[in-house]
Amino acid sequence: MSTAETIYELVKTLPEEKASLVLVFTQFVQQQVGQQQGKEACLSSVPSGTLTSLRGIANPAGKAPTDSAVVDDYTDYLIEKYLKKYQ
Repeated sequence: MSTAETIYELVKTLPEEKASLVLVFTQFVQQQVGQQQGKEACLSSVPSGTLTSLRGIANPAGKAPTDSAVVDDYTDYLIEKYLKKYQ
């Protein structure tokens, strides 16, 4: 007897209230399986090596810059970009 058949035979002996709990749990498991298959299908559609060139962008080597250093760098960038444009 398969697992599904065994579950079916056991559920037939349960009161309706308890059988409905088994149904809800089974639907939950089925949804999880479907989501996992969807993730796998999505990942398998990404060509190999596509993301490897992005490695290290989000986590650059070295110490993270301070907030003031980021502000200073961005200010310098804006000054260079727009002052040259209007001079």
